[in-house]
Amino acid sequence: MKAWFEEHFQEDYLKVYDHRDEAKAAGELQSLMSYMPMRKGMKAVDLCCGNGRHARWLGRKGIDVTGIDLSPALLKKAIDLTNDLPVQYRRADIRTVELKQEFEAAFNVFTSFGYFLEDEENELVFQKAADALIPGGWFLFDYLNPAYVRENLVPFDESERDGMTVLQERRAGQDYVEKKITIRENGTERRYVERVKLYEQHQLRQMLQRYDLEPVYFFGDYSAAEYDNSRSPRQIFICRKKGEESFQ
Repeated sequence: MKAWFEEHFQEDYLKVYDHRDEAKAAGELQSLMSYMPMRKGMKAVDLCCGNGRHARWLGRKGIDVTGIDLSPALLKKAIDLTNDLPVQYRRADIRTVELKQEFEAAFNVFTSFGYFLEDEENELVFQKAADALIPGGWFLFDYLNPAYVRENLVPFDESERDGMTVLQERRAGQDYVEKKITIRENGTERRYVERVKLYEQHQLRQMLQRYDLEPVYFFGDYSAAEYDNSRSPRQIFICRKKGEESFQ
């Protein structure tokens, strides 16, 4: 039996989340990147890159990006949208991908974390980031804030688009948030479940530091606002891999 993320991140995902586009990617990275050194020609890896919208934003800044994802459908979309940019894509499972210590920056953004049942498996994202980074390299990790999710969760919504009805039911437990998606189209019905494990700030800090990823900045949203546990929608860490500084 396939895991939920193997079932879900296919063509229907692209339809349901087509509002997550290039403009939103820019809004999610523009302010944060002022806290990380960026220069043309530097090498970066986007872990769990999806359809590549963040990788392409970085590529337009002249950064040489490798995007890694498991979904063939999302990678095909990424390739179709990537023209004349220094971005390449690689299909791999984040838990087992082999990465060389050659990147100056690594990214795991927009809740591309917490998909696995066991903490040890989720931590592998941090291990792979550390494996990929040169000493002194930077890691941007963007995750949801559990307290904000529980307080602001919309239990149900329904939308129509291009002859397709999308129903979304959400619930949050103590250590997870779950979304059930039902798609009705042309007399058929398709169902998907998204389930993401919730982690508090202190848990994430411990995980990051286990892999020598030292938090330098910590923000509560994409504008780089100060984190507030009850009001901030995100937990955004900008970390630096321990070791001798090799670039600025």
